[in-house]
Amino acid sequence: MGARMALELARSGASVRVWNRSREKAEDVRRAFVAEKCAVGGDVSVVDAPEDVARMSEVTFAMLADPHAAKEVAKSFAGGLSEARESGTRTRTYVDCSTVDGAAGEETSALMSRHGVDFLAAPVSGGWREAAKGELLFICGGERRAFDAAAPLLDVMGSRKWFVGDTPTHAARAKLMLQIMMGNVVAALGEMHGLSERCGLDTDAVLDMLSHSAMGSPLTTAKGKLMRSRDFSPNFQVYLQQKDLRLALELGDELEYAMPISAATNQQYLRAKSLGYANSDFAAIAAAYATDSASESP
Repeated sequence: MGARMALELARSGASVRVWNRSREKAEDVRRAFVAEKCAVGGDVSVVDAPEDVARMSEVTFAMLADPHAAKEVAKSFAGGLSEARESGTRTRTYVDCSTVDGAAGEETSALMSRHGVDFLAAPVSGGWREAAKGELLFICGGERRAFDAAAPLLDVMGSRKWFVGDTPTHAARAKLMLQIMMGNVVAALGEMHGLSERCGLDTDAVLDMLSHSAMGSPLTTAKGKLMRSRDFSPNFQVYLQQKDLRLALELGDELEYAMPISAATNQQYLRAKSLGYANSDFAAIAAAYATDSASESP
């Protein structure tokens, strides 16, 4: 996700400084941009640490897999802020595009505030394919000034953006609402697909009927094809969808709000993970319903 977002920014003419916990992945971004031979004036350079990004950049985007990683990288970034001020670079805005819980976002916001940096939580909806096409959806919450500073760059990487509230918690919770629906819909699709196979129906016909019915959608059509072909090359992985459902369930617990459907769905994603599909596309939840799932492997 982060690699494709960085490439979109560079293609637009931005000067992009890239850091990744696995340096080779950052080098891949630089090599990919060089290979394109873009003539728009942008560039990509790889730096050694988040502190270097803080020193060299005015707007920083973070894209991490979970709350722990998001907070650790933010702390490292903050460690370079004093040097950034001494060098004369005004570090203005930190945008975290990770899907995390509200508490993690608030912690990062407080950290950035102590260092005089505006913070925006902007979790994305969409996978790496949408990122590669600049079609991500950004759900934003935090300081309005940070949103205004980031907005032109968000428009480069995405097709829509929403400012849903003045705290990171607003953004985190709004994003989880989408993940609840997406996770449950694809789980229901996997259950339907497995039952169709079990009773000997033509699953191609069933999926075609679904796509032309009131329940059809681009999501069910795309994931149905993956289930039918058992091609689970990842766009959005099982472990990420399960992490998001876990965060949603924790929110439900916090608010004393029962979520029995999501709780049952979460168990099926955990089962898919246990079968070896953690890094497969989350359509692989179908494997948790398959007749011979215990003997399947990715």
